[in-house]
Amino acid sequence: MLLLLVLVGGLTLPRSPPPTQLAIKATVVDPNAARQSGAAPRPAPKPTPAVRPQPQPEPRADPEPKPKPKPEPKPEAPRAEQQERQQKVQREQAAQEKQLTDQIKAQQAAEKQAQQEKAAEKEAQEKLAREKAAAEKLEAEKLKATRAREEAAQREIAEQLEAEERLLRATESGALADYQGLISQKVTRNWIRPASAAPGIECVVAVTQIPGGEVIGVQIESCNGDAVVRRSIEAAVLKSSPLPLPDDPSLFDRRLRFTFKPEQ
Repeated sequence: MLLLLVLVGGLTLPRSPPPTQLAIKATVVDPNAARQSGAAPRPAPKPTPAVRPQPQPEPRADPEPKPKPKPEPKPEAPRAEQQERQQKVQREQAAQEKQLTDQIKAQQAAEKQAQQEKAAEKEAQEKLAREKAAAEKLEAEKLKATRAREEAAQREIAEQLEAEERLLRATESGALADYQGLISQKVTRNWIRPASAAPGIECVVAVTQIPGGEVIGVQIESCNGDAVVRRSIEAAVLKSSPLPLPDDPSLFDRRLRFTFKPEQ
């Protein structure tokens, strides 16, 4: 406040004009020179008083500002009260900043959760689509396998029916008996009779063959001989490969059965 009053007083007080210097004119007279010339020395002129110029007032561009009224001094609050108000303001500002920060964090968390939920939903949809596609593929494969089994069963039934029909025709005509007799005769020729073989050997032999009569499997289904006799018959069948082929190609059977009677 004192500084403000000093500044205002300096602006309002009139400035005194600077002092005017007086001009004095002097003449120097040499007395020796006057005596030598014989002339009487001139009296020294009296100094002319200098005219003091009247001070001119300085022109002012602006009129003198009126002095501002002094603000009434406010009663100062106690220092503790000011500090408490400042702390209160700071606490309010901090609370507002914290609230704003919490709102921003909550918004960010909500956006993140929304993105996660969207990604989870997308992943669930993709998983459901994959599972649906896998289920459809599995169902198609099952249907295809079922159809294949049905077709294979139908083919097998047809083949069995055809084989039975051929067997019936061959049995009626005696051609099958002749074909089986040829096989039995060849096996008998290749059979080495073991010492344990009693007279009247009779065994049912199942033979698996491929086109051309080559034997790929032998099994003794029923036989009145011991294990040595069974093994000897199996060896004789394998030694007889390839087996004789029937005159009628329709009589050829991959799974052939015949009765082995070496004494017949």
